[in-house]
Amino acid sequence: MKTLSLSLRQQKLLGLIQRSHSHITGAELARQLGVSPRTIRNDIADLNQSLLPFEAQILSEKSKGYLFYCENPDTFPVLAKNDINFLTKEDRVRYLAFQLCLSDIPINLFDLEEEMAVSHTTLNNDLHLLKMHYVQSTPYIRLSHQKDHIEFEKDEKKRRTILNRLFYVDWDYEGRSNAYYGYHFLDSDVLNLIMEEIPRHLQRYQIQMEDTNLVSLNLAVAIMYHRVTAGHGLPKAPALPKQDTAAMYAAKDLMDALELQLHCAFCQEERDSIYQNIASGHLLEADKLNFQTAPQYFGPITIEMARHYLNSLQEVFGTDFSNDEDFYITLLQYIRSLQLPFLSLNTQGNIDIAKENLMVEFEFAYLFQESAQQYLGYYVDQSELLYLAYCISGALEYYYFHHPEYKLKTVICSQLNLTALWSLKRKVLGAFTNYIHVSGLLPVNQKSAYDFSQTDLVLATVRKQITDAPDTDTLYISSFFHAGDIRQMESYLHNQRIRRLSGFHPFQFRKLLRQACWHENQEGGSYFTIIESLASDFIRDHLTDSAFTQDILRREATSSFAFRPGVLFLYSLVPASKTRLSVMTLKHRMVWNSHKIRIILMASFQKGDAPMLLGLLHLIYDVYYDVDALMKLKTKKDLIAYYEKD
Repeated sequence: MKTLSLSLRQQKLLGLIQRSHSHITGAELARQLGVSPRTIRNDIADLNQSLLPFEAQILSEKSKGYLFYCENPDTFPVLAKNDINFLTKEDRVRYLAFQLCLSDIPINLFDLEEEMAVSHTTLNNDLHLLKMHYVQSTPYIRLSHQKDHIEFEKDEKKRRTILNRLFYVDWDYEGRSNAYYGYHFLDSDVLNLIMEEIPRHLQRYQIQMEDTNLVSLNLAVAIMYHRVTAGHGLPKAPALPKQDTAAMYAAKDLMDALELQLHCAFCQEERDSIYQNIASGHLLEADKLNFQTAPQYFGPITIEMARHYLNSLQEVFGTDFSNDEDFYITLLQYIRSLQLPFLSLNTQGNIDIAKENLMVEFEFAYLFQESAQQYLGYYVDQSELLYLAYCISGALEYYYFHHPEYKLKTVICSQLNLTALWSLKRKVLGAFTNYIHVSGLLPVNQKSAYDFSQTDLVLATVRKQITDAPDTDTLYISSFFHAGDIRQMESYLHNQRIRRLSGFHPFQFRKLLRQACWHENQEGGSYFTIIESLASDFIRDHLTDSAFTQDILRREATSSFAFRPGVLFLYSLVPASKTRLSVMTLKHRMVWNSHKIRIILMASFQKGDAPMLLGLLHLIYDVYYDVDALMKLKTKKDLIAYYEKD
């Protein structure tokens, strides 16, 4: 098959033009690649020479730009498989990891700089990020750096783990072939064959797997085939004990079938690795799991971890999930998955958006870190915490449903006749029956005679004052209860749930601000120096010690506190002798986890005050969040005035 020999910049340029469905200007190409329009013109001239054997060319039209044309796309493999794109640091880091996994010899750094068209400083920054992803995190592969060369340790298992992850993040669940064949490494015919074989053998032995684990299994087998045929098999190891009989037979039959079809042989170590992958993803039969049967399916450590975590939730946040059997069984399965050799999780898109929508749930999930460290010997990562946060969000729904005393006593007040008023009640309850109890339907002209002392909320279809009862809120809705009304109710009920969970009121926040330690109009610095500076306020006053600082730094390394621009809230639940705030305003915005930050707050909590954290998060990132206004605040006076406005 014909191949193209292009520099990486030319590959990027060709890819940009190919992916453009209409003309793209030289100026736009130059902007995206960070070069001059003249360089673009020269590269396109070179590209057109390289494209001649493929009956392809890059057309140029004045005032419109460039357009890719190919006489016969089937003869041009790069058209379908051009995935080398280094427009972001993430792309570059993934390419570095891929090359290091496949290389049998050290890679020259100067060659990488030229190949990727980046500076020495940029490459060093990329290598730092690479270490964070793969050296300082799972699979903890060693990276040797000698003079001008770098190399991954020759640990085949760790290299395959990285390769699996690199392909996994590009898996296309909606595509026709269900896969993204990146880096020209995985042969699409081989992968498609594997994807057809695996479900047959899993179904034969009634093995169900989550999509994520099935994708990982598909890739593990494909990567195994390519590595084995390239002479990179797994090292000799003792035979693996096999407790999952169904997974054992499925793995054996699958490997036997693939050996025949792919004309190769897989040693016992390779077969054992695929067995482990299948056994790790093998779902338990949900209908057999309950409080009574749990000890039959889960080990004592798993059950003890769940008990310890549930007790922590109740002790720290005052929330008791122990009667929720469905949550308990799901929690046990989550813990079990952490203990298995293979765990595949979807990236969940933009993690910051997930954290925005699961702020409370993420705090509940982060409390699991103590259990993880105590029983597993390590802290779980951000993605694993977010999946636990999703689980917590479901547990909270059940929690409110089974605590009718938390439902808001609600009166619907309207000028409508009874049938319309009754219909409105049904619509409101249909959407929010877990959170409200409709205690009355009230005509407007009877509002003066009604006793609202036991009413939490009034829903009114007329815009006039219904009651002046101090503990009763009023929301105005339409008689049709349309989408806008539902959004208003969702926002109001969310505020009420946070207030109930936290027991925290805005006036307490204002009091904490006035009594805080203040650092106004500061120069900033690194995130490490800022954390140490703010934490020193608490340590100096003997409210806490260095464990407080270390806890904040550890959490920042696991999952950054910064997930929105403008304001950053740092905190630790390591018990302090007093609940207090420390505040820093910056002269110039600084970038923290890709977000531009102007205001930084840090909180300590005395034992028993941890639920206040939930209220503070809600006030800082929801109620009082206005990024444009926050970016202008630099003084204590300005900030207090901002947070004391109605």
